[in-house]
Amino acid sequence: MTEDDPRDRRRNWRAHNAARVGTYVDGELFRPPRGRYAPRAPIIDVAEQTHAVIDLTREPVDAATFVARIDRELKIRFYQPKSRKSYCHVLATFLRFLGQPPAAATRECIRDWLELLVDGGASSSTVSVHLSCLRTVFDKMCFREITLGLVTPRRPHRLPVVLAVEEIKRLLTAAPSLRDKLLLGMMYATGVRVSEACRLRVRDFEFTRRTIRIEQGKGRKDRLVMLPASFTPLLERFARIAGADAFLFPAAGDASRHLSPRTAARVMERALRLAGIERPATCHTLRHSFATHLLEAGTDVRFIQRLLGHLQLQTTTLYTKLAVLKGERATSPLDLLSDAGDPPSPRPAAPEVIEQPVVRALPPSPHAAPAQPVGRMQVKLDRDQEGARVTVVVRADPDIVLDGIRAAEPRPGFLTLSLPPLEDWADRLRWLPPEIRARVEEGAFYDQLLAAIRARWAVGT
Repeated sequence: MTEDDPRDRRRNWRAHNAARVGTYVDGELFRPPRGRYAPRAPIIDVAEQTHAVIDLTREPVDAATFVARIDRELKIRFYQPKSRKSYCHVLATFLRFLGQPPAAATRECIRDWLELLVDGGASSSTVSVHLSCLRTVFDKMCFREITLGLVTPRRPHRLPVVLAVEEIKRLLTAAPSLRDKLLLGMMYATGVRVSEACRLRVRDFEFTRRTIRIEQGKGRKDRLVMLPASFTPLLERFARIAGADAFLFPAAGDASRHLSPRTAARVMERALRLAGIERPATCHTLRHSFATHLLEAGTDVRFIQRLLGHLQLQTTTLYTKLAVLKGERATSPLDLLSDAGDPPSPRPAAPEVIEQPVVRALPPSPHAAPAQPVGRMQVKLDRDQEGARVTVVVRADPDIVLDGIRAAEPRPGFLTLSLPPLEDWADRLRWLPPEIRARVEEGAFYDQLLAAIRARWAVGT
């Protein structure tokens, strides 16, 4: 064989590579592989105090300056105004309890503060908020690490309150004004939060697509919710009258501001009282009822998650514990005893019901107390083409005039009332005695008012 024989070249190439087996490119032998649990050099990750928002070891500051600089840092990090206010309140309260400069705070001081909150009757949610605030300020911003080892309190797992369909009907019927009906109905029909409902503008409604755009909801996220067909004609008329930037629920006396969530909560409380619903329901109960009723109707849980704006599906699956699905309806064994044993005792026959025209704006509450007189009251009717303007004069010292009431007869024998929001009468009602002012907010007052209007309507005065 010659030198150019391919077999020689192949043999030489194998011998050359055999000498390189077990070495790196630079000729160093391969180091033996280490296992997953082999000892390694520790990684040192220590935050320098010079990087802290306030270096409490070198820069002693008083409580007021400390709170102001922390508020500025929260503002720079784009915390919400309510979160900044809550953090500053918690921090200022803790520093008053401490009674020393912020640099003197220790882990035991925070433990004493949390123990004081628990002894004072604070809930686990309140304690969690305080601990989260102190952890953010002292550990994450000042690198003090004085909350290490403090665990977030365990919260009780409670099922939310859900209203039945019949209770929702009674609630919407009992709302005295059109604004109140629209506000409560919008929260139930769309499942939006009370703060999101109060901030709705005309431009948020897309009537062609039948959707409502919720801008910057919880977590600074936009989403689309369904537009109920029942409210579409009313909202379209309102959109033609108002501008695109107008609030759907403006504040009383100032159309440039929206209705506050606290006022919406009072509207809910008043409607619950008028409807005779004694369950501990709030505006958020309408959101729970929306999700539960959709789930009972067979709607996919992921679609409900998108409507509610939940980030985690686990949050939405809470309503599966509340929904009573058709396949899960069971009969109590006690109710089955009548089938196996003696027949049930006969029930008395129901009395015959004679249908008559209902001339009421509000249904009678089964839990309502006997009607109490509001005082001397004069009702005036001013007829027009659409019905009548009603003015109520409550004889007091001085006399109180309640206007803005509309009466209409959509069909013979059926009289309806349209009342303004109770906030429009707030300045006038404050002149009444407290016991009479409380009766104006009860359903019995509207029943008496409707009866008086009906009597004058019949004689045409």
